[in-house]
Amino acid sequence: MTVSIIMSKDRIEQEHAMLNRLAVGLMDDGTQVVQVAPTSSNEDTPFEQSTSLAQRIYAPMPVSMLLRKARRDEVVEALDKANTTIIAAFGKQATQLALDVAPVLSVSVLSEVVSMKDANRTRTSSPIWRWFAATPTIERTIASRVGQERTALVPLGVAVHDTNNFNTQTSREFCITILDAAGDPKATQSILEALQDEHGVHLFLELTGRHQHRVWRTVKDLGMLERVTCLRNVGELRSLISQTSLIILPSHKMPIRTVFLEAMRCGVPIISPEITGFDMLVDEETALIVDGDWKEPIHRIIKNPDIGHRIGAAGSELVATHYGSATQIEAFEAAFSLI
Repeated sequence: MTVSIIMSKDRIEQEHAMLNRLAVGLMDDGTQVVQVAPTSSNEDTPFEQSTSLAQRIYAPMPVSMLLRKARRDEVVEALDKANTTIIAAFGKQATQLALDVAPVLSVSVLSEVVSMKDANRTRTSSPIWRWFAATPTIERTIASRVGQERTALVPLGVAVHDTNNFNTQTSREFCITILDAAGDPKATQSILEALQDEHGVHLFLELTGRHQHRVWRTVKDLGMLERVTCLRNVGELRSLISQTSLIILPSHKMPIRTVFLEAMRCGVPIISPEITGFDMLVDEETALIVDGDWKEPIHRIIKNPDIGHRIGAAGSELVATHYGSATQIEAFEAAFSLI
């Protein structure tokens, strides 16, 4: 069997390590793997090199309507030579390409779902054969829309680190990472206001998207410039994120990502609003869930390190049990075993 994995640019940038582990795991189990990646002028970047263990094909993503047929024909030829038997798509642009080439090759398409927003967009009329969901709640949502036989639980897989390297935060400055800080600028403003008087805390803000300048103005207006570092490609800074004291997820719309799952595995506590589909975040067990007031839970973690250590340890155990790479690879193989 040959699995062709088509990856959008955003998925490679955010999840290159996970995609590489998945490809290597499939090959170790005897499955042939072909990766289809976006044509880029930066193909020699470190994350591209790290995912080059499988055969690699490049295609423009996105592409204009006028060029879609030419792209399809080129990719069809390459995947046909590789004897592709199934296509797995990671990302919106990758799914579009997969649906363009699959009918010509007469193969089935699987598509990744990592958010409730995308789960609620699944349709029975879609030519996608099966959606693979990152959590049980997402899987159930898809099944309620398209039927259980067209969905499969395939959790994101993270590297299972040595548990002796847990983040204890006994000697470093207290640092907080806010992921997708521009996803909900109003919530991020509330978080910054809650931390305005905590002068011993340094903040790392992931700032991307159309609201990033609004968040930056808030930082400036609150007089916090000297305590804030802005980040863009967090995927390249995973070791930094996994060594922070606390991770905050302000946005209800953020998709599930391995960057915070890896941090959880390293014992970093999480504070978040209730995000449907994020089954790994259980209030007072693996996270503190916010209901309007950000200041109280943040100060609980800062003032009482034992709370953070307890939550971090529980989160680490949960991720190791349910979100390891071996679990993902086994579930992914089961998802297309009925072909």
